[in-house]
Amino acid sequence: MGLFSFIKQTISFRKAFKEQAQRDAAYLQMSTEDLLKLSDDEIFNAVWIRTENIVSSKEDLLEGFNSLNEEQRIFYSVNYLEMEVNNGGLCQFFVNSSRMVAPIVSEYMGIIGATEHKQLYDTFIEKHQINLYDLSSFDCETVEVFQSQYERFPFDEYDDTFYELEPLQNYLIPFLKKHIEKF
Repeated sequence: MGLFSFIKQTISFRKAFKEQAQRDAAYLQMSTEDLLKLSDDEIFNAVWIRTENIVSSKEDLLEGFNSLNEEQRIFYSVNYLEMEVNNGGLCQFFVNSSRMVAPIVSEYMGIIGATEHKQLYDTFIEKHQINLYDLSSFDCETVEVFQSQYERFPFDEYDDTFYELEPLQNYLIPFLKKHIEKF
């Protein structure tokens, strides 16, 4: 890549980040009526920005999560599971800070109607006797330790089945529209 191409690409990235920051700021100011005028993907993104803004405004993740209302917790938890599984698998969900929602995400998947996801999750947890209230055995500081965590259970089986299911976002969007005034 030549210097001109690199500069052009850098300017393009900066412009895209600036535009995203402007959209995010606008999402934070929107009324319920404004949110409902957005496309499904935009509603989802707007609610994510609004919810994440609440969580990140607190001293720590748990305090931020506890400051959410019930509908926001449902959205945040289920979306967090989907993001982690899509990014690195269920093992990553248990290793990262997202594990704080592990004990409640099954119930929340049931609330939004994602019964196949709930059953997959519950079956995996039960079959492998994972204590969702103590996931400290998943603590890891290095890639090597993460790899050993990944090998403890057949996470690939869970992940492969999860990827075959309808995206959780497809369950979350109707839930968001039904409860939009809570966001």
